Formats: sequence, C-alpha cells, structure tokens
Amino acid sequence: MWKGKKKAAIYLRRSKGEGGTTKAQFERIKKMVRDLEKKGKINKVDYSIVGKDINKEERFKASRDLIKKGDVFNDGEGASAFDSARDRPALNELLKRMRDGEYDIVLAETLDRYSRDPLDFGLVALDLWRRDGKIFYGLKDGRGYGTAEPFNEAIITTALMWGGESKKQEGTKATNALEAKIDRGFITSRMKAEFAGGGTKNAGLDYRRFWKIAQAYGESPEGRLNSPSKVGSEFGRDHTWASNTYEMFKQWASVKISKDMNALDAWFNTVDAINAFIREQPAKYDKVAYKSEPVQNVLSNSNGFINYPAGFSPSDKYPVAKNQFIQFPYPLDFSLEELSMTKKPNETIQGWVVNRESITPQEKEMLLKYQTQFRGKGGKGKRLV
Repeated sequence: MWKGKKKAAIYLRRSKGEGGTTKAQFERIKKMVRDLEKKGKINKVDYSIVGKDINKEERFKASRDLIKKGDVFNDGEGASAFDSARDRPALNELLKRMRDGEYDIVLAETLDRYSRDPLDFGLVALDLWRRDGKIFYGLKDGRGYGTAEPFNEAIITTALMWGGESKKQEGTKATNALEAKIDRGFITSRMKAEFAGGGTKNAGLDYRRFWKIAQAYGESPEGRLNSPSKVGSEFGRDHTWASNTYEMFKQWASVKISKDMNALDAWFNTVDAINAFIREQPAKYDKVAYKSEPVQNVLSNSNGFINYPAGFSPSDKYPVAKNQFIQFPYPLDFSLEELSMTKKPNETIQGWVVNRESITPQEKEMLLKYQTQFRGKGGKGKRLV
C-alpha cells in the first residue's frame, strides 16, 4: 500500500469475449474505493464518467465525452487488453490529466484492466510511475506499478506476461472449438425440419406436399406466396410460417448441388430417408425411436446439411468461418446405418468432408438469404423475385 493521501481516478475496461459490463465492474469496486476514502488513503472521488457512457444510452463522441468532469474513466466494452494502450481514448485522457497533475494514483479492479501486455503499457505510462511517482493500482491484486514495495513491478510484469499468454491460448482454444462445431453442423439451435417422433406439433410433416400446394397457389409479382394463410392452415400453421418456408424452398430450388439435383430435392430426399429410418427402428413408438442413440447420431451428423443444403457463410461470431462459404456432405451419399454408428463422421467415414472455400465480402453480399445466418426481419442476403 502507498503512503499518504492521494488524488485518485478510477479506470474501467472490459475485454472482448469477457462477460458483464463496465457498469457492473464499477459497482463491484465502489465499496473498495469508499473504504480507501474512509481510511484517508485517497481524496473523495467524483463518480462522474469521462469517456464512454456507462449506461450505453449515448454513442461515444470523443470531442464531447473526453472533456467531461469526473474521476471515472471508462473505455467501455470490447476494448481488448491485447490492443495497444495507445488506442484507448479514455485511458489516454486519464494519462494526460495525470501528467497535468490532477491525479497521483489510478485504481482499477485488476491490473490487467490497464493492459495484459506490460511492455505495451510501459510505452505509454512508464515515465509516470518511474519518474513522477504515480501509481497504477489493482484493487483485487493488492499491488500496483509505482508502489514502494520491492519487486512489485517484476512480479506484476511476470504475472501479466504469463497471464496474457494464457488468455491468448484460451482464446485460440475457444476459437478452435467454435470452428469445430461447424464441421459437425452445430450452427443453429433449431432444425429446419420436424422429424417423426420429434415431439413437435408437426412432427413428420410432409414437406413435399407443402411445396406442391404452395406452387399451386402461385406467387405475387413481387415473388411472394399467394394466400399464405390458406396454405399454412393446411398444416396447422400460420401465414408467416407458410411465407418463410416457401421463400426458403424457392431459394434452395434455385441452387444446384450436383449436375442433376438441386438443393431442395436433395433436402426432401434426406428428410424422407431420415423419417423412414426413424420408423424402421425397433422401438414401438416414433418418439422413443427419435430419442435413441442411432437416430440422434444420424440427426447430429446430418444437421449441417438439413439446415443449409445450399451451403452458407456464417455470421461474424465465427472469426475464421465468417470469411468462408461452407458446404456440408449430402447425407445420402453415405449409408444412414453408417452415420448412426458414429459421432465423428469426419474421423470414421471415408469421404465425409465439410468443404470450406474463402469468400470475399462482396461475394458474401451476393448470397441468398437462406445461405446466410440472417437475424431479424428481412435479414441479410438476397431474395429471389
């Protein structure tokens, strides 16, 4: 701990990939800061915010938000500890004010809030603690740069360097796990087919019949299904389901996945084959067969194709795959019996390969809606007219 009473500021930052908010971070450390005030270790802190709005009600504007009065400097969410400290606006405003004599000490929840790279942090702040006697303190660490305790700086540097490498490795492992899920087809929580025994209202729905009825009703000049309420009612569903399913099928029908077959026909074939496989199981009821390990293996291994038979390019959630166009194996190129006996077809079934090809942002914009992981109304991707 330091000697004497210090003029203190607070620094807040939340890294990319971390949970929570800087507001929650602020609330966690307030008690510790107030205890320091009561003990006479720091002057009374002005809890007004400089930098990014802690309530996220206003967009950050440097010319306005960095000149505010207050002792709490917030760089907000997504300010990575591996990015250069020189690129963090609130931190740099804080350092400027320290050099102007406004503060003697900065308090953060932990030392890695300043940076996980002590060498990079040293480039922007070394003079402050080595020459000017300023302190950068981690409240939960119980130590800081610039304190009088011997070896503190060496301990901090070693801990952060190794901790930073560990965080990088964790990030790499998480990325690899996320990408591996794509190879298994785990890219959406809801299948685009309701299979026999699945427990849904329309389990085992005859999708070929839906397509035949929808085509008979035709479409508007804008390319939308006519009378979607009537079509939906044939299957106990509403107009939105009918319209969306028609648009999805129409797009899949426009994409060839082989010389003599489009994505929709391949999808129909796959759904029919899996329903037949479920009904052929020795279980007395479809719902029991559906939950059996062989059926669940077939569904898991076919999941990618069932959801994206025309291929797709993932969302920005996937750091590598977002720049790729991905096509899943056609399940009926293999034996469903074979697929039912493995959880890792890429390792156990010869020829089972998820194809990934690089794609440019311009090419991604040209994909159809149902070749993307769109969100909300309309979504990304083109509609067919």
